[in-house]
Order: sequence, then structure tokens, then C-alpha cells
Amino acid sequence: MIRGDSMVDLSFEMQALVDQLEPIARPGGKGRVLMFLGASKRAGTSTIAREFARVAAERSRRGVWLFDLDFARNSHARALARPDANVFDASFGRNAFWRAEPHGARARLVAKDCSTKHLYVTEFQRARSGVERLEFGNAREYWNAVRGSIDLAVIDAPGASRAILPVAADADGVILVADEGSWNERSIAARREAIERRGGIVAGIVCNRSRIVSRRAA
Repeated sequence: MIRGDSMVDLSFEMQALVDQLEPIARPGGKGRVLMFLGASKRAGTSTIAREFARVAAERSRRGVWLFDLDFARNSHARALARPDANVFDASFGRNAFWRAEPHGARARLVAKDCSTKHLYVTEFQRARSGVERLEFGNAREYWNAVRGSIDLAVIDAPGASRAILPVAADADGVILVADEGSWNERSIAARREAIERRGGIVAGIVCNRSRIVSRRAA
């Protein structure tokens, strides 16, 4: 179990977590896909995912992409993308891991570069009208293309949603984030079981001890 104490700067804790979970130099040159998922609401998952991606990017050469699955708010893009950011297509030439309904609705996922070198953050863009529903699904070919193109994909997944479980199954590992103040073994076990039932792998649990981060992060 890794414990993060800092309100904002989690560099020390994230260095240790990156060392354990994400050695950038690996045989074959393939990248990895790691998902951070809250074991409960307001566990501080977004803060942990963002800091993990930032620290990992500092030792990356091909890049670290932070995927924000909260398509409605795009909070990471608003906070991290440079004002004059370059915009990249995030399709990797494959069918996406998300579906917009009705079919043909105008929507796309892009990535923007950040002030941290080699760090990119995704942003979901859609027409003001037309997208009625979004659905996540399995997309093994997509994530394999990601692994072949970048060092690391960090997925920040909304903790309250079960809709993201198909994406969890395509990740190399899922890190559950739990708030120490509302630690619930039964809830954590249920979330682990749901992930493993869909074929996902729970790689560990982060215990977030920061009360302020827990209130501010989704």
C-alpha cells in the first residue's frame, strides 16, 4: 500500500509509485496502460493520476498521455494543457474505446501538450448538439497501438461509474485509490471483484491520506 501525504506536490510519493509500477525502460520497447480508479467517490483519484503521469513524463522519451475519462468536464485538459498547445489526433488509427450515439454524431478525442515535457492530456471535443449518449467498450487494438506509440498511458477513471469496466479490462493494471478517512474494505473488495470479473488486473491500492485533496479531486 502506498500512502500520499502531500496536498498538492506528490513528487516524492509518486517517484516511489512510478518505480514500482512503471519502469520506463522495458524489454521490447512497448508502452504500458495503467488505470487509476477510485474505490469510492472523492478519493482523490484525479490528483493521484495527474501527479503519477507528471512524474513518469519526466523520465519518458516517447511521451506519457493522461486520458481523462470524465468527457463531460475535461478538467485535466483545462488545468494542464498549454494555452498555445499543439493538438494531436488521439485515435492512433484504430477504432476508439468509446462510442457516441447516435451513430455519426460529431465527436473526437484529441491530445494536447502540457508545460511538463513529454506529457500530453486528452480532451473530448463534441458538437454543441448531436451527442446523446456515450458508451465505453473493449478496444484491444486501440490500446495495443497506444503501447506501440508512447511510453505510458495513464487513465483517470470516474470512481462512481461502472461503465468504464470494459476499459479496465484492456489496461495492464488498475490501481485503486481509497480515501483513508472513509476506508471501506467491503467497498474495495467489491470494486476489485468487479474489475477482475471483467478480466482486469488490480495492480495495487493507493491510500490517500490528504483531506484537502480528497475534497477537491473527483
